[in-house]
Amino acid sequence: MRIGKDIEILDGLPVLYIKSLSAIVCTDLHLGYEGVVAERGTFLPKANLRQIKATISKAVKLRKPDRIIVDGDIKNEFSQVHVEEFNETRDLVNFLREEMKLGKITLIKGNHDNFIDRLREPLRMDLYTQEALIEDYLFFHGEDLPKAKAGRMLIMGHVHPSIAIYNKLGVKEKLKCFLRGRLRDGREILVLPAMNYFAEGFSVNMERGIGDLAPIFKNMLEIDSMEALCIGEGETLDFGTIGELRNIEL
Repeated sequence: MRIGKDIEILDGLPVLYIKSLSAIVCTDLHLGYEGVVAERGTFLPKANLRQIKATISKAVKLRKPDRIIVDGDIKNEFSQVHVEEFNETRDLVNFLREEMKLGKITLIKGNHDNFIDRLREPLRMDLYTQEALIEDYLFFHGEDLPKAKAGRMLIMGHVHPSIAIYNKLGVKEKLKCFLRGRLRDGREILVLPAMNYFAEGFSVNMERGIGDLAPIFKNMLEIDSMEALCIGEGETLDFGTIGELRNIEL
């Protein structure tokens, strides 16, 4: 699905392609997730990194980009770099360079990326704190409002948006989605879904405020007018606006 002439949501994937940057963009990988939660008593199969690699591989084959931009939360633990996070981050970066042939890896630090600075030099990543203006695009993770007033489009993660639907048996399922809107100053905003395999997401049609999105933008954004573009099996589905979806639930 195309968003203007320069941006494309790669159908069926939680990934953007920006033609002018020759870049694929993703967010909220939360590498090392299984190892971190195992220490707290929850044991999950080691699926996250494998699925991330498969998703990136599909995106690279489709558009052959020169670079990848990770818009925050490449790792999971807040207070340290867990050994699983370090190993998986190094594994992923080697995969991106050696197998995917991506010449440039850019990370905009998110709230989970404390202490990631120590990996900057050994892994040769471009690292930005909280936000980065790259040509016409202002990338920021999303826990704070970006300071820069430039950029025709803001691209963020952090919220993990999804749509909750019910099947015929009354079982709730979630579809990860992109959110597209416009700020009152005229700039567009695009919220990316989480790349993390286990992150079902925040149900934007069932919950008020959309987590941290409403507080940081306050009166700058009409959330109910944002479009929900959901990831289906090999396609992107336009579910209409959040306001319309909430009315259906009512």
